[in-house]
Amino acid sequence: MHVQGSLTIDGVLAVPIEAYTFSVTGAVAVATGKSRIYLEDAYVVETVRAAVNTAPTGAALVVDVNRNGTTIYTDQGKRPSIASGTNTDAGDPPDVTALAAGDYLTVDVDQVGSTASGADLTVTIRVRRAG
Repeated sequence: MHVQGSLTIDGVLAVPIEAYTFSVTGAVAVATGKSRIYLEDAYVVETVRAAVNTAPTGAALVVDVNRNGTTIYTDQGKRPSIASGTNTDAGDPPDVTALAAGDYLTVDVDQVGSTASGADLTVTIRVRRAG
């Protein structure tokens, strides 16, 4: 799903923000990104948020975002990590934020809860147009 919108501050149009969303219905399993979203324009990644309806237990659920097959988190400790018993995490800002027209994004599930994996995962990547 691709959602498009813009940010208004005190009635003044600010930077247009768009969001790309990946989702997994049901129990989450460790997996390498199987679906791609191709970008039509150049963007800058603002935030990445992972959320689940059913929290993982026993261990965190960790996701990774890839640009053209390579992580945008060169520091893997920055990846969104939904702690055991919680439902969401935004992680830290990614190390690679520049996205070019024609690039593609994928999401990997690198780790799931050890007792309960977590269920109904959504990963939202918020971007703004470059330039």
